Amino acid sequence: MKKALLLFLFLFSLVGFAQTDNYFHFDSLPGQQEYTVNEPSIQVLTNWKYHKGDDMRWADSAFDDSSWNFVAPNLNFDSLAPGTFETIGWFRLHLIVDTTLLNKTLAFLITQSGASEVYLDGKLIHSFGKIDQKNLANEEGYDPQEVPMPIRFEKSRIHVIAIRYAYATAVDDYKKNLVDAVGFDFKFAEMRDAIVYKFLTSNTITAIFIFYFTFFIALSFLHFAFFIFYRENKSNLYYSIFAGAFGTFFLSILIARHFMIPEFVRSVNHYASMLSDFYIPSLIAMLYSIFYKKLPKIFWIWVVLFAIDFIMNILYKESKIFGILLYSIFIIESLRIIIAAIYKKLEGAWILGSGIITTIGFFAVFFVLATLGIKSHFNTAGWGGFFLGILVIYVTLSIPLSMTIYLARDFAKTSKNLSKKLIEVEELSAKSLEQEKEKQKILETQNEVLEVQVKERTSEIEEQKKLIEEKNKDITDSINYAKRIQEAILPEQSSLTNIFTNSFVLFKPKDIVSGDFYWFTEHKDKKIVVAADCTGHGVPGALMSMIGCNILNKIILDEGVTQPDLILDRLNEEVRTALKQRENASETRDGMDIAIITISGSELQFAGAQRPLYIITGNELKEIKANKFSIGGIQEEKRTFTNHILTLQKNDSLYLSSDGYADQFGGESGKKLMTKNFKELLLKIQNDSMKAQKQFLGDSIENWRGSREQVDDILVIGIKI
Repeated sequence: MKKALLLFLFLFSLVGFAQTDNYFHFDSLPGQQEYTVNEPSIQVLTNWKYHKGDDMRWADSAFDDSSWNFVAPNLNFDSLAPGTFETIGWFRLHLIVDTTLLNKTLAFLITQSGASEVYLDGKLIHSFGKIDQKNLANEEGYDPQEVPMPIRFEKSRIHVIAIRYAYATAVDDYKKNLVDAVGFDFKFAEMRDAIVYKFLTSNTITAIFIFYFTFFIALSFLHFAFFIFYRENKSNLYYSIFAGAFGTFFLSILIARHFMIPEFVRSVNHYASMLSDFYIPSLIAMLYSIFYKKLPKIFWIWVVLFAIDFIMNILYKESKIFGILLYSIFIIESLRIIIAAIYKKLEGAWILGSGIITTIGFFAVFFVLATLGIKSHFNTAGWGGFFLGILVIYVTLSIPLSMTIYLARDFAKTSKNLSKKLIEVEELSAKSLEQEKEKQKILETQNEVLEVQVKERTSEIEEQKKLIEEKNKDITDSINYAKRIQEAILPEQSSLTNIFTNSFVLFKPKDIVSGDFYWFTEHKDKKIVVAADCTGHGVPGALMSMIGCNILNKIILDEGVTQPDLILDRLNEEVRTALKQRENASETRDGMDIAIITISGSELQFAGAQRPLYIITGNELKEIKANKFSIGGIQEEKRTFTNHILTLQKNDSLYLSSDGYADQFGGESGKKLMTKNFKELLLKIQNDSMKAQKQFLGDSIENWRGSREQVDDILVIGIKI
């Protein structure tokens, strides 16, 4: 990526007005050039000549470097031939110095990556960092960042500057995309001009970047506060992320400028470049939320792409092609959103569009130029640099300014609407007050009539209340009588203990009578237990339970059928016949879910219609599943039930139940108890007696239900072998 170039363009433009033209700068053009400081001059005989490797003889001014190549000292890897620079090399520059500059203290300014030693006519005059070719790991990079260094040209007018330059990890850093170029930039100036230049640029840039950081961070906190208090407008959240990441980017640049350790600066710049993976998607999200009201699916593709770019940056595997493609799509998509919004004449499109188009267009030009390798001389001095600096400041602030104007306009519009609404409310209040006064007058005149009507209606209501109470008593008495009939039909719960010594029946009807019923008997040396859940509860369910009990008596006691699946087959047929469900015109869909077990010795047979059997051996619960269809109802095909045969062990626990226990709502969140929790309760009480188990299950469901209504009849039968 060419982010570094854009950064330098920005920095130089900001201090352009403060720059001085009074310095000598040596670039990559070969040939003879002349640079002046006021009137005196330094003439370049040959521009920078370079040789790969290390030989201290190359510092000697008399050394013959005619065979060396011209190479720009900034060592741009994108344009260098492979292998030109690896870890160390020498640069030499031949100068003719005007006699008026001899024995005069000048200044040279250098910025660099890596470490260097500066030799004048074979004499070491300055070193920056530490060069250790014997052990590359000991190299210490140092960047003086254009701090003025003294230099004196003595005696002869012809001089040679030799720079020994080293960067042990240059190739690896380039491959990791930490640097596009290494090397150094070197120039002369009069000492006074150099000090003024350094002071002005350093302080100006520091002040500007502190302003940018505080400005964008303040915007971030402000818009995040807007979002906290009005979360429906998510554009404030996205803009807060954009401003926070963008402000942090300027802070990282400021930190990098105040450290002279190149390795640290490269790391800071690398992580700073990753902030674009946050502020660019958030800017896109802001545009979508304003003009589309919600994020389209394509936005999440954006998130994935920037996440990939972020991960590649972390792994130092960033692809320049991928980055260029990603940022190009960003520019196109941003412009598309804005232009589409302007075309559709959406509210505020021109305001936001002016800022975003200006910023994106400006940086897009320099991004394209940087991508194409075209240099943009943006460090113009004087009023030209001042104008360009103002232009860049305007461009970088155009998005927040346009956003602020948009929000101010939106706030003003909202305020106007509220004012109109307040006026309308006042008018309606006045009308309502007048109407209320009229009503009071009408009420005053009608009080006597109303009092008479109220007395008459009260008398009627009292009569109706007495009638309803009488009807309710009759109905309640009838249901209570039905309860006695149902209890008479159902077997005594105590008789179960005659069949199974360790057993219990937990029976809790939702209403007075129940749609759940139990049935058990001992017939032909076989012990039969039934748990059934009829359609509905209350009176309809009770009627179905009576039908079920009568049919079971007929099938088992009269006909002698004891095999569970055959009992269910017969029960299904009898219920359909009793309810006339075989007729095509029948609308009766009533039926029942039921579980039946038959025990003979250690053999257990089980069949079920929607209701399972739970067997607990030791601490292991096994569920024997029932068939996935019920008894009765409208049936398109014949139903055949499955008979399961198992061998019981001593102390096995058997449980049959309706769905009322597991379906009860309760607990802190008001959710169903669920079958999973019911099974856990059964496992929890395995070491208790059957009597204690019944008490525990009863107390547990009441505690779970709390003050909530019981939703269904509850039936649980427990047997220990």
